[in-house]
Amino acid sequence: MAQVIVERPRHGSRMPSRKKGYRKFTQSVPLEDQPRREPMLGHWRGLWKSLNEHLGPMRRFLRSNIGRPWNKVHQALCEHVSFNNAVQAHVLSHIDQYVHRHVEVIDSSHVHLKLPRWYYGHRLQQGEMYICPCTGLLKAVRSDKRKQPPTKVPNGPTQQSLWHDGIWWDVQLRKLPDDPGELWDVWLERNVAELTQKDLIVAYGGQLFAVSKRPLTRAETKQLYRQLRQQRRSQ
Repeated sequence: MAQVIVERPRHGSRMPSRKKGYRKFTQSVPLEDQPRREPMLGHWRGLWKSLNEHLGPMRRFLRSNIGRPWNKVHQALCEHVSFNNAVQAHVLSHIDQYVHRHVEVIDSSHVHLKLPRWYYGHRLQQGEMYICPCTGLLKAVRSDKRKQPPTKVPNGPTQQSLWHDGIWWDVQLRKLPDDPGELWDVWLERNVAELTQKDLIVAYGGQLFAVSKRPLTRAETKQLYRQLRQQRRSQ
C-alpha cells in the first residue's frame, strides 16, 4: 500500500535538470546575477520536486473496514508499512485526514468534534469516518433521515384530512357504538363489525369509523399545506 500511495513518480521528476544547458545559462547571465548557492538537483529556475501522493487506496481500505474495531484496522494498516522507511511511514500521517479520533456522538447522524478552540463542536458531514468513543469501532456518519410527510391531519374530534391516491381527502368520523351492526366504513371500505381495534387506531387514531369522505378542493389543499408549514416552524 505504501508503494502505491507515496512511492510513485513525484511531481517534477520529469523536469529537466540543470545539466542540460547549464553552461549556456551561466554564460548568458552576468556573474553578479547568478545564484551564490544551488542544490545539486531539484531547484532550478523556481522548480522543485514534491511527493505525488495518491491516497485513494488508503481511503478505500478504511471505508471497507467500517464497523470493525479501530485497533485491528490500524494494525492491519501498519502491517503494510515499514517504519524503517521514512517514505512509507509517511503514509500513517494521513490517517487523521480521514478518521476523526476525538468526537462526541449524539446519534448516528449527529457527531461533533471535541477539539480545542474553533474546531470544538463542529458537526461532521455525512460519510465522514470517526472512532466511536464508547465501542472503539470505526464508523461513518449516516445521513440525517428526514421525517416523512404526514398522511393524517386531525381537524377536530370527528374530522380528519387523510392522504390517499395522491390527493387529500376530508373524512368525517363517528364514535364506534357498542353494537356496530351493519355499519359501513367508507374510508376502509369494510364492514365496521369486521374491523379490529388495531385497524381503527392505525387508520384514525382511536375508536372511530368513517361515515363520509370527499376530496379537498385546490383552495382547501393550499390551506392545509400552509397549516403544515406553520406547524413545522413552531416545532
